[in-house]
Amino acid sequence: MLLLCLHLKSVANDLMNLMITKTVYALMLAHCQEVFPLEACGFIGGRDGKATIVTMIENVLKSPVAFEMNPLQQLEAMLDMENNGLDLMAAYHSHPQGPSNPSATDLAQGYYPDLPQIIISLRDRAEPSLRAFLLARDKYQEVKIQVV
Repeated sequence: MLLLCLHLKSVANDLMNLMITKTVYALMLAHCQEVFPLEACGFIGGRDGKATIVTMIENVLKSPVAFEMNPLQQLEAMLDMENNGLDLMAAYHSHPQGPSNPSATDLAQGYYPDLPQIIISLRDRAEPSLRAFLLARDKYQEVKIQVV
């Protein structure tokens, strides 16, 4: 996760609002459904405050209750965004059986307080829910998501 710290300067300025396209929204949900019952994870990127791409990253833990992004894929995703003039706008992961609010593990691993974390709950697979947060160790603040 140290690599992520190097790219945080690219995060959009308005941290309390996250604008994502319908395509990004659909791709994140599809990724989470595809790897269910394991946790999915990845990045979203874009420019001018609007997320336009999804980079699906392997959860090397292959766990239904925890995730760790494949470090090589993480680096490749960040370099690809940088090479294409895009900003890293948020990270996402799923809670296959849990709610879309931060777990104790999410809070304990809140190492990047300026990068919105999207949490997608698949507790009801027919109607997934997603929310975004800024996480800082033992506290969090919700970020508004706007799908356009």
